[in-house]
Amino acid sequence: MSGSLRALEASLAEAGGEDASMRDQRRQADAALVDFLRRKGFEGPHYTQFMQHLMEYGWRILNGWSATGQIFDRVARAGRPIPVTMVTTAWGDDERSQVVTDTVIKGSALFREHGLVRGKWTPEGGASLTTYFVGAGLLAFNPVYIKWYKAYRLGQSELDHRAAGEDDVLRAQRDIPDQRATDPAHIVTVHDDIARLRPLLPDEQLRGALALMTLGYTQVEAAAEVGLTTKALEGRLARARTKVSASRSVRVGLEEGGAR
Repeated sequence: MSGSLRALEASLAEAGGEDASMRDQRRQADAALVDFLRRKGFEGPHYTQFMQHLMEYGWRILNGWSATGQIFDRVARAGRPIPVTMVTTAWGDDERSQVVTDTVIKGSALFREHGLVRGKWTPEGGASLTTYFVGAGLLAFNPVYIKWYKAYRLGQSELDHRAAGEDDVLRAQRDIPDQRATDPAHIVTVHDDIARLRPLLPDEQLRGALALMTLGYTQVEAAAEVGLTTKALEGRLARARTKVSASRSVRVGLEEGGAR
């Protein structure tokens, strides 16, 4: 993982115009920030602001990669490839936005539990906090995307089955727009949405379960590990998803990068 993180760091730093000296300085500043946040127990207003910044940055990066299809190469490099038969670009802005939303939520739980609480992130590892967060998002993307894809394929199958009984199948299928094209005028306006995500992870049990599920645990296994029943965990996850869907009043654009 260290090698892939270093490569990811180099890629993101190049996009941001940073040289090796600037990257080293930033990692040292990150280390001081983590020490400060650890003394606060990774809670409180400073931590909330810190996470909002990371989630906003991670959202822009992952959304940009999902718009271009680059995300599939990135997750493969991170060791969590999407099966070739499941790779698609036939998804619209709203669908991509929801996949990225769920990815950021699960990735932030993984980042907090392993990168911060367990101290897996260090400046000597060669990656900044922003890079480490994006790396956690890449690990989280695989299960989130596959779940979406299976639901998408099921929906398409039902539509095709219904259309097969009509006289003009082609006309019926034209009702399903080809959403592979992206709108270059679509602007990134995710600040308010990101601010809503942090409260959706209200307790250690939910955050811990999300982190475990991102690592490959089943929902039943993750619930048992954090001391919840499967039904209780599903209830908390359902409420979080409902809040995300209800609060999403922004459209996510295609830009990649921004201030790191």
